[in-house]
Amino acid sequence: MIRRSSLPISRRAALTALGAGAALSVLFPRVRPLRAAPTPAKYFIGVYMPHGMAREFWVPKPGFQIAFEGSSLAPFDDAATFGRSFRDQIVALEGLDLTAGLRSATVGHDASRVILTGSGTNGQNASIDQFLAVEQGLGNETPLSSLVLGVGSAEPALQWCISYAKGGTALPKIIDPLATFDHAFGQFLRDPDPLAVARAAREQRLGKSLLDYWTADLAELRTRAPQAERDKLDQHATALRELEKRVIGQAVSCAVPARPDATQFPAVGSYQGGEPYFDLISNLQIDLMVQALACGVTHVSTLFLADLSRTHFDAGLPEDVHTDVAHRYASAGRSGSGGEPTSQAQLARQNHYTYSKIARILQRLAEASLLEQTVLVAISDMGDPAKHSSRQVPTLLAGGWGGALRGGRHIDLGAEGTPSNRLLVSIQQAFGVESDSYGQSVDPSILSGTLSLT
Repeated sequence: MIRRSSLPISRRAALTALGAGAALSVLFPRVRPLRAAPTPAKYFIGVYMPHGMAREFWVPKPGFQIAFEGSSLAPFDDAATFGRSFRDQIVALEGLDLTAGLRSATVGHDASRVILTGSGTNGQNASIDQFLAVEQGLGNETPLSSLVLGVGSAEPALQWCISYAKGGTALPKIIDPLATFDHAFGQFLRDPDPLAVARAAREQRLGKSLLDYWTADLAELRTRAPQAERDKLDQHATALRELEKRVIGQAVSCAVPARPDATQFPAVGSYQGGEPYFDLISNLQIDLMVQALACGVTHVSTLFLADLSRTHFDAGLPEDVHTDVAHRYASAGRSGSGGEPTSQAQLARQNHYTYSKIARILQRLAEASLLEQTVLVAISDMGDPAKHSSRQVPTLLAGGWGGALRGGRHIDLGAEGTPSNRLLVSIQQAFGVESDSYGQSVDPSILSGTLSLT
């Protein structure tokens, strides 16, 4: 049994947590309530996929056949590996452009910022995950408003983030499965020792007293602060709310999973020796993420996946997948002819690996009976990675979306390109948000509209 004091909070720890929370700039602005809906979605998962896609092996064959030789989507029809076929739970969505990024020169690798925000580098709105969790209150009743995970790089920087707080602040990712476990489940561990229980109770009372003082102090400051300073105060208030949920404590509805074995992954960072362990780390992050959803720890999570460079997972790929696979891809385009077949097959092989991780997410969601209520979106920052093009970005949609998604289809929006903001509008509407626009742009015409997904 893991033994740990349930809520080890001191004045120093509380102040530290407050500072860390404020640094994340996760705001609770004035929000519209979610509207009543027959079966609104309940869980959101956003996944970043590296290196665009090899269209030649991504577009399904007639009849939505996805298990043909070399197909990057084949993991979703691999019952032997993932327990069942998920072919009918996915939509291959073709023809999205990251238009808000194109309008603001936020393209190529920088366009990862556009994926869930629908805005370029100057955007001030939150990404859709934080909008739902914080502004729309999806995370109000869970211990964590959201869980922001990654593999390889924790940097809260352009090119390395898809989760952004209101105000445009990039959120850091947790990349160590041990830290993911402690963040998501550590607070629920109980030490049966009477002295530890008493100590935890004292710390909880102290923490609550400090929170009450800080909350009152911030409320007073806000009445006297100029408008320019109120956003900063709102950030502190949000940090306090997150901390308060931990101090007061909230119950989980299932058994806490086992803590990962640190000896199995002695390093976790990119360029810091972590690459050989990325496969295991990815699996652990996925399993902990879905378990957190199943336990009611959070309803919202994002996952920034890494590529295969320097991992030595696949002897059929070069050492540097980024440079020698993604950047050497020679596409056949929509005509389906030309290009360089070997480069296409290699990128598809990398894509296949990444999609196997998405299939694992679906497997875990299905095992936890969460799949039908989940909105899952897996998308890259580029279509053709050799051109660093943020046009025609292949997108995978999965889960039931609370009845708002009909799976087992390839949807082609056309060569002209459809703004990805329409996908974000469709996502928020799946959660019952009454709005027909999302994002920020110098061209407001791209922000409105939805996709027909049923």
